[in-house]
Formats: sequence, structure tokens, C-alpha cells
Amino acid sequence: MEEEEKNPSSIDIVSDLLEAIFLRLPLKSILISKSVSKRWRSILESKTFVERRMILQKKRKILAAYNCKCGWEPRLLPGSSRCKGNEEIVYMHCNAARPSLSCDGLVCILEPHWIDVLNPWTRQLRRYGFGFGTIFGVWSAFSPGNWAMGFGRDKVTGSYKVVKMCLLSLSKIRVRDPEVEYSVLDVETGEWRMLSPPPSLDLHKEEFHNVLVPAMSVTQETHIVNLEDRLTIANTDTKAEWKLEIWSMDAEVKTWTKTYSIHLENRVASLERQNRWFTPVSVSKQGNIVFYDNHKRLFKYYPRKNEILYLSADTTVISSFFENLAPLPLKSTLPYPHPRRRTKCPLLRPNEFGILDIILATLVLVGSIWSPLLFRVKL
Repeated sequence: MEEEEKNPSSIDIVSDLLEAIFLRLPLKSILISKSVSKRWRSILESKTFVERRMILQKKRKILAAYNCKCGWEPRLLPGSSRCKGNEEIVYMHCNAARPSLSCDGLVCILEPHWIDVLNPWTRQLRRYGFGFGTIFGVWSAFSPGNWAMGFGRDKVTGSYKVVKMCLLSLSKIRVRDPEVEYSVLDVETGEWRMLSPPPSLDLHKEEFHNVLVPAMSVTQETHIVNLEDRLTIANTDTKAEWKLEIWSMDAEVKTWTKTYSIHLENRVASLERQNRWFTPVSVSKQGNIVFYDNHKRLFKYYPRKNEILYLSADTTVISSFFENLAPLPLKSTLPYPHPRRRTKCPLLRPNEFGILDIILATLVLVGSIWSPLLFRVKL
């Protein structure tokens, strides 16, 4: 392919046609095709191609943590499992006890001394320091009373960012108005920037502004999540009626709508109401919603039938999940631990592509390009 690019007499295939062909290929063939030529790599890593492929995906999967404490870097395990309700679950090799955040298929994992940002599909992992206010340096820093973190995407520039809020000193935890540090990490540049105080953050302008909340009682069972690119509040009522209420906000007019009210009594796996809460994962085109509880149980609610299906147990759900080919920066700001210090994990496999895989992907693309042309000639 590189020789064709240098030869002016060769047939020039426009980038739009190549992109249309790439969109029809499976993920593995796309990843292999990046090694064929610089031109192909530039197309496959372009923002337009990455966004078009995400839009064309018909069904999202569920990302869950495969709990392993071997010390190796997190990565996606091969294969998947399908549970009741036709839901497909993919597993990521990681320590399930570590806080995990996700956005557009990318995963942000909080380690004791650094932050990992991972694209499980391209197998790229980038490691960053904690930036300003790194005073704890211990696991207790991730307790809800000390820290709060978020992971999202700037929809204007397309860059991914990590937002951090933390107390500046342990001595100020019991102070009535503790001093709190707000900062944001740009994953593309690896730089931290200080922010003004909350309550609501615009990731593009990196500014906070007010957002009203629905009239409801907030308890420890109340959680804020990103559901189908909308800010959502999931509140588990354990008093008069045991039910899960889900409120979604319209970002344009800043109004809240109660989209779901799911009665749970005698309909979910039997456990006590107290200290139990539920979090939504994804919504299908038919309006069916998948949600899980803090006891690793996965459910699916069908509004038309008003039924709840019990999908699986012992599943540490991270988020809704789909393929994202967005490339991460070339370098991490922190080195990886030496591999000799880690325990071998039999779950992990080599991820390098062989020369036969590259040849196969090339033949697939060449066939996709020339088959329609030859068919027209015969006609």
C-alpha cells in the first residue's frame, strides 16, 4: 500500500471510500489494519471515523470487573458471556475493589498512587499522577468523605478529562467549612488545572455553574449517573414503598423528568431494604432498562409488561460499554511498575498481532474494494 502511495500512476482510492469500507469491518480487522500503512492509520484514528463507528453500533454491552489482584495492568479479557434478557457482558481484568469510572468505552481506574486511563479495545493504557493536593498518598484518600472524582468528555474538542475534588488536609475534615481543591486533568496533554468551586461543571469551558435538582429526599441510596449521555439521579426509596425512581435532566432547558418508577417489593432477589441501593446501567430502544444493586445483582425492567427479570449474581458492573477506537496519547506521565515484581496471571494472553493477521486484513480490504468493481465489469 505504501508503494501505491508513492507511485503516481497507481489507482488513488479516496479516503471517504476507504473509511466506508473500514466501517464494515469487525474490530479485530480494524486494529490489524492500523499496521498496514500510515494512511490507513490516520483514517482509522481520525475523530470522524471514531465517532461514526460509535454511532453505528447497534447494541451496547455491559462492562464488568473480573476481580483479580495479581498486579498486572487492567485489560479486556477475550470473549464475553450472554445472560438472561439477551444482555452481553464483557469482563475487564482488574481489582474490583478499585473505584472505576467510564466514558464512551474508555475506563478510568483509581489506583493507590496514580490514575490509569484505559482504552480496552485498542489495549492502550496511560498513567497519570494525582496532580495538585496529593497529600494522602494512601487508599483512604478514596473514601467518600475525602475525595470525589469524575470522568467525562469535552464534546467540543473531543478530549477526555478527569475531574477531582478533595480536602486539602486531614486536619480540616472535621471543620465546618473545609477547604476543598477542585482540579481537572486533560488526558490528551497530561496537565492538571485548578478550577473554581462547584456545583456543576462545564467540561469544555472548565467552569462550574448552578443546576437545580428535582424535589426529592436525598439519602445514601441516591446516586448520580450518566445514562445515555444524560445526567440522571437514581433514588431508592426504602420507606413507605420500596421503589427505584430515576430522574433525567434535559441539558438544553435544565429541567428534570421522572422517567422510571420501579416497584421492587417481592420482585427482586430477597434482601433487606436498608443499606441497599440500585444504579441504572443502560436503556434499550424499547425503553427496557438494565440496573444493578450494591450486592452485585443484575436486573432488567420491562416497562410495557411491568416486569423485572433477574439476570445474574456476583457481577461487579462498571458501566454500559461499547467499542471506542479513540487513540490515547503516546506517553504516560508516570512509568509502569517493573513486570518482574508482578505475579503471573494465567488469564492474560499476548496481544501482539502476527504477520498472518496483517496479511489477512489486507486481503479482506482489497477484496472489499475490488469485488464491486469486478462485478460491474462482468455486467
